[in-house]
Amino acid sequence: MSTPASSSGMSSLKTQDVLPALRQMMKNLEPNIRAAGSMDAAEDLMLHLEERDPSFHRYEFVKLIRSNIEESLGPLMDEEIEKYARSGQAYDTGQDTVVQTMVAHLVNSPAYSNLTQQLMVETKSAVETLTREFQEEQEAQQALESRVEGPGFRRAPSFGYLSQSSDNDSCGSSLNNSDFMFPNQKEFEQIGEKMDQRQQVETRIEAIEQLGRIPPTEVLSSDNWPQLKKGLMDALGDANEQLADKSLKLHARMFSSSQHSMNREVYTSLVEHLNMQFTYKGQKGDLKTGLDVTSPSACRLLRRFRLMNEFMCVVPSYWIRCPDKFLEEVVDSTLYLLHTHPTKALGGAEPLTPVHYLAMLDKKAGWFKKWMHGNYSRTVVLRMLKEKYRALIDNAVKKSLEFCESRKHPHSLLDEVTSALQRESISTDSQQQNGDGKRTTYAGPELEYIYFIHSLCMLGRMLLYSNGRAFFPIKVKDREVKVTDLLVSFVQLLSLPNQSTRPYTGLDAASLVADVLKMIAGCEAALVECLCKDAVVSVLLEPVKARLKPTKGKKCAGETTLLHIADILSCLASSQTGRRMLLYGEAGNKAGKPNRNISSTAAHTIVEFATRALSSTLPSEESSPSYEVVGAYVFVCRQLYSTCEGLSVMHSYKLHTCIAEAWRMASHEADIATTPLPAVEGDQTDSRRVLLWEESLIDNLLNFAATPKGLLLLQQTGAINECVDYMYARYAKKLQVSKHEKFGYGVMVTQVAATAPGMVALQSTGFIKALVNELWTQLECGKDDVRVIRPSPIPVDPIDRTAHKSFTSVLNLLSSFPAVYEALAEQKLQNAESYTFRDMPNDMVGLMERLILVDTPAKMHALFNYEQSHTFGLRVLSVMCSCLDTFLLLETQYKVQESLLGCQAENVKEESNELIIDALSVERNHVLVRTYLIGGPSERKLPPRVLLDIEDGRDPYPFPLFSSFPIPKPYTTTMAGRSAMKQDSELSRYLSQTKTAEKNQAWLDGCRKAFCKVLTSKPDLAKANVLVDMLEKVVQGQIKVQEETIFPKVDYKVMMRDRRDVHGSDKALKSQSLSAVQQLGVQLTIRYGSHLNLVKNTKDTKEQLTHLLKQVRFFLRQQQRNIDCQLRLLQGEYVGHDWFTSTLFLMMLGKSERCWNFLIKFSTLLSSGYLWMARLHASAHLPVPLTVSGIHPVYYCSAHYVELILQAEVPAVASAFRMSGYTPSQICQHWLRQCFWNYLDWLEICHYLCTCIVLGVDYQVYTCVAILRHLTHDILQHTQNQDLQVFLKEQPIPGFRVGEHLEFMQQLEERYRQTVQPDMRNLAKP
Repeated sequence: MSTPASSSGMSSLKTQDVLPALRQMMKNLEPNIRAAGSMDAAEDLMLHLEERDPSFHRYEFVKLIRSNIEESLGPLMDEEIEKYARSGQAYDTGQDTVVQTMVAHLVNSPAYSNLTQQLMVETKSAVETLTREFQEEQEAQQALESRVEGPGFRRAPSFGYLSQSSDNDSCGSSLNNSDFMFPNQKEFEQIGEKMDQRQQVETRIEAIEQLGRIPPTEVLSSDNWPQLKKGLMDALGDANEQLADKSLKLHARMFSSSQHSMNREVYTSLVEHLNMQFTYKGQKGDLKTGLDVTSPSACRLLRRFRLMNEFMCVVPSYWIRCPDKFLEEVVDSTLYLLHTHPTKALGGAEPLTPVHYLAMLDKKAGWFKKWMHGNYSRTVVLRMLKEKYRALIDNAVKKSLEFCESRKHPHSLLDEVTSALQRESISTDSQQQNGDGKRTTYAGPELEYIYFIHSLCMLGRMLLYSNGRAFFPIKVKDREVKVTDLLVSFVQLLSLPNQSTRPYTGLDAASLVADVLKMIAGCEAALVECLCKDAVVSVLLEPVKARLKPTKGKKCAGETTLLHIADILSCLASSQTGRRMLLYGEAGNKAGKPNRNISSTAAHTIVEFATRALSSTLPSEESSPSYEVVGAYVFVCRQLYSTCEGLSVMHSYKLHTCIAEAWRMASHEADIATTPLPAVEGDQTDSRRVLLWEESLIDNLLNFAATPKGLLLLQQTGAINECVDYMYARYAKKLQVSKHEKFGYGVMVTQVAATAPGMVALQSTGFIKALVNELWTQLECGKDDVRVIRPSPIPVDPIDRTAHKSFTSVLNLLSSFPAVYEALAEQKLQNAESYTFRDMPNDMVGLMERLILVDTPAKMHALFNYEQSHTFGLRVLSVMCSCLDTFLLLETQYKVQESLLGCQAENVKEESNELIIDALSVERNHVLVRTYLIGGPSERKLPPRVLLDIEDGRDPYPFPLFSSFPIPKPYTTTMAGRSAMKQDSELSRYLSQTKTAEKNQAWLDGCRKAFCKVLTSKPDLAKANVLVDMLEKVVQGQIKVQEETIFPKVDYKVMMRDRRDVHGSDKALKSQSLSAVQQLGVQLTIRYGSHLNLVKNTKDTKEQLTHLLKQVRFFLRQQQRNIDCQLRLLQGEYVGHDWFTSTLFLMMLGKSERCWNFLIKFSTLLSSGYLWMARLHASAHLPVPLTVSGIHPVYYCSAHYVELILQAEVPAVASAFRMSGYTPSQICQHWLRQCFWNYLDWLEICHYLCTCIVLGVDYQVYTCVAILRHLTHDILQHTQNQDLQVFLKEQPIPGFRVGEHLEFMQQLEERYRQTVQPDMRNLAKP
């Protein structure tokens, strides 16, 4: 590579060119350099000048450098480019790009080295010239000032660090002068000699002042730093106050350096000095005499500790950017100082330690909290504590235990001292004050208490981390202290004898312990290892137990103590681990199994205290707890009963009844209190207190609606309307449910809307009206108060994002058939001749008329966004019709299919009468096919809702549109006929060998084994004929088992003869007619059975099914109550179609007599109450309050336990439901109501029913859990897409086989049958 160009280029770079260019740049940068404030900041400014200065490339110095680079290296770059162009390929140098390769060649070239060397030499020469000129100007200026003002320096504003007073005490000396010196090595040596301890004080002060005018980086980089460091340390410990203060201020100033090496040296110097004060200079006070902070020695020592503590709190913010050695040296020196313990004099008092002084300045160990925050520093701190300074932790544990032990003595001096400290701040004292209003003395017990606070906060922070907990057990006084032992000692401090009269200041022992325990409860890992222990929780609840069973002569804990305990319990109950600990105890929590037989767990104590406090039945030895205390414990109960497992444990206490009664009393008191009573003193305060209490109670009562069973309990209190009204007020303000709840009221609204009484309450409070109005505004009106900057984009999605939330809310409200029936039954459409644009729907009927059944020109013209709004309505209709009972109601009441077919017939081309394919016709076509065909994933074909991509001339919509029934053949699938060949299986052989007399418990067990074996190995052999034979024999055997038979046996023929009821005769039944809903249900059933080749679609088949349903209706009517209720659902017979009877009819191949005989026997079994929805409608076998509620056991029992098990077994799915605002109970109630029709294939439906009857009705719960577990991936995906409700309602369950999931269900049976089955049997007491 040639270099002539570079040589000639460098000849033009001379000092006379560089000097003026550099002077011009420095002159422009002078204001910025002065504003930097320190040498380090100025250096940082210059290093990043190009990034921060927009005029960087305009400086002459920059232009000079650029021109020399181009002149010297330009020809070389041209040669590299030509060489690459000739080679045609990249260099094999390991570089990422060609440019990087070329740059690397240039940087390694001799020309580049020559350029950089020459540039450095010339620039350095120019800088020396500028520096010399600057020093000459400064000397001339100083000479002028000395003649005018006398000797000295121009004083800058006082540094003020650690300044205690404003007197003139040399604290604002020239140490803080803004002028800097740049001494050479000889001058450094002279300063070091002047700082020698043998010199005069004035000489040493002058040397420190000179050192203060030198940039800290220069001081550290000098070869004399060890000598200077020794001089500074000697000055810190000198008896002369002015000299020591000068040295301390210099240390403080040097901490401002951004150089980590300077900070490390200064800090270790300061810490070493403090360590020497305690090691070699004797005691710095003792606990017997206390500490007088006005004494010069104590004051100086505290100021040094304060400077150290300030650095300890600041350094974690940047030490991750420093070398590891920096962190290790800082931590090591600090811990070495803190673990230092002065030698106790023989017979003398306990000396003060460095921890005492540090604790006075940082009581709650804020420095340790910051050091333990990041893993980078926490690892080093804990490692050094373990390897070298374990005594520090041992001493903290020892002092903490000693303090806890001393508190057990009621008349100890320490007790009086801590009480005084709690009444007043540690930093002030009303009795001992100096002229400045600062506290001057601390007694020994006060210093011990401060030491305890510091140790408590340190230990609490250590317990958060596994490596910190690994320090335990710790040996103290010949005994090993475990984490549990330490926490038990801390918890005992909560029940101090004078807590009831002490204000909450945050410095009392109870408050500090409560804060530490709540901090631990907020960390899942620490919670498991520390607080989820029976010993800790038992001691924590001792004051509560004492209020339940007081000991004679022993004073109970005060209200502050009870509030602290409630706060800790609330933090425990906010996590699943802590909640299970409270419900089941330590053993039950570890086992992961709910055990309802444990009656001594914390939850029982808490709920007993809450119920007795609400009903004012606590022992009379103590005064009744205040509203605040009772409300705090009711809130803890609420955190428990708002979950399924918590309610299952606590429901026997009837807490809902107690809260409801207390709310009624509070409401009555509030009405009286709000009446003006001028004669009553303090009435306004009492009124406010009562109103808050009333609001708290109604809020807690509302939270029973968070679970299916809780909603039933809430309905039975009679306060559901008031609770929903309160919920609507908070929901409208978008408030959270509670301080520990991250989500709003979406899930609770969905849970309430799953039942008929819930829908009635929502309608009466105006919630439905507000929702419909908001939806209409979003679809048709838009927001008038939004300033239009640009036109809104045209929606491309069927449901625009602005209306998606309203769409989801409407679906949640209309998800269950009981709620839809209450909202729409017997409600007629207006069908007006014209609508104005101001006509806005206010309820679900109006929504149905204006958005869904848009079948007249008047309705079309009344919509601004006809296509978008009608598409929205059709999507809502599609989801609603996924519930077969809802579809039957809409079809019989509003003729939905007829309306859609009419719209399709009108949407044709004039010239060819072909149906037009557009968004609305495709959507209507989808709804028509969905409502006409019945079948599982492989039994029907549903057309898409969107057009396909046009590729290779394909039809964008290959499915034919139609305007009349029956639907075209492309939508139907071909089903295989029933095989005439009898296939043998282990189950069929077992059934064929059975005699009538052998159907006992042993036979049932054998049948279960054979059924499970066939279901798991050869499920295709478990066909309907074998299954029906098995069901008949199993039911015949189960009616002999007392545990299975819970309903009385009713002989249909005897009942007819005894009642002489002509309506029950066959002739009379034929003359009666079914409801329109059931008649349409018969058509769907026959159509489905015909499609499956199970029955023939003939008039005789329809008559047999119709006659069977009439028999069932009459049979069930004799076991129903006549209920006077406002619910439409309970006014008469069962309003839906009997899908269970229809399923059995198809299983038995249309043999109605065989099906009837089976149903008569089956009606006595427990499983009939859950599988046969019509069985318990308005049933006389249920208590009246339960019957009047209109809530079916499938919802409040089966669906309740689905949510309970799902939370424990598949928590990801449970969380997905919660985030989506939907509930597992709603979709499970929907599936079970129609026996999984449209969701599972026929054979799986048969397997489901047989599984629940043969293996136990609790398998209904396990099947739902298995299905949701099977759909985990899809559920998580659609939760992210925000369409979980639509997916679960509209889509079938592909790939689910009962036999494949039977093993999982058997595992659930082993874990949960003990909990689930007793509740399902106990129908009279939910």
